Amino acid sequence: MPEAVQDKAQAGLPITGSLSLLSDYRFRGISQTWGAAAVQGGVELTLPRGFYLGSSLTNVSTHSYGRGEGLENDIYGGWRGDVAPGWQLDAGLLHYRYPGARLATPDGGSKRFDTTEAYLGATHGGLNVKWSLALTPYFGLRESTAGSAFATALAPAGSSRGSQYLDLNYQHPLGDWATLGVHGGYTLVRNYGEVSYADWRVSLAKTWGAWTASAAWVGTSADARYYSAANSEGRLRSLGRSGLVLGLSAGF
Repeated sequence: MPEAVQDKAQAGLPITGSLSLLSDYRFRGISQTWGAAAVQGGVELTLPRGFYLGSSLTNVSTHSYGRGEGLENDIYGGWRGDVAPGWQLDAGLLHYRYPGARLATPDGGSKRFDTTEAYLGATHGGLNVKWSLALTPYFGLRESTAGSAFATALAPAGSSRGSQYLDLNYQHPLGDWATLGVHGGYTLVRNYGEVSYADWRVSLAKTWGAWTASAAWVGTSADARYYSAANSEGRLRSLGRSGLVLGLSAGF
């Protein structure tokens, strides 16, 4: 969920939201817009006793999500609250929707990219740790779609349901000037180790009023044979290569 939404939800406001403009939408380090800009928005409803529901929307590349409308709609819900002095727990479900997008299967059919994950996270001061588990095939990857899910075909090896993501984050305020953020993550794709990879990010963010501006250097260890896109000349370009991502967001 957008950070501005989460921060305001923790403040106890019943309905919060944010609108963001990014120079590139990176999901777990991989560009979802093929290096193009993204516009994102989200809203969250805070319910009694620490429960919450939310939804967000962003554009994605139709090259990555073929036959679709170029949209990602995330719907989530869960519980967050203090479990010990200085410690907060966050647990819930997150469903990623890609309206109309399909992966081709050898029999001429297709499968959805849509994915549901369960997550469990803990926050202490500036440190946040989160673990996610795919309850469905990981973004459509299964026996019948192994040949079309990535830039290079994978050997069919069963379902990727049960794939995991470990997310580590630390934020440190630099006085009133900015906030330094450091992130490390690892995607473990079940039955398809070739496409498992690590990702990292170092960022600076400055907030004034409802606005936040950010700059982040993002990189991954993703194998470019699988995580790549063709440019206008037909040359492959890594979607996980290191790069600068700029952002501007407003919370409400």
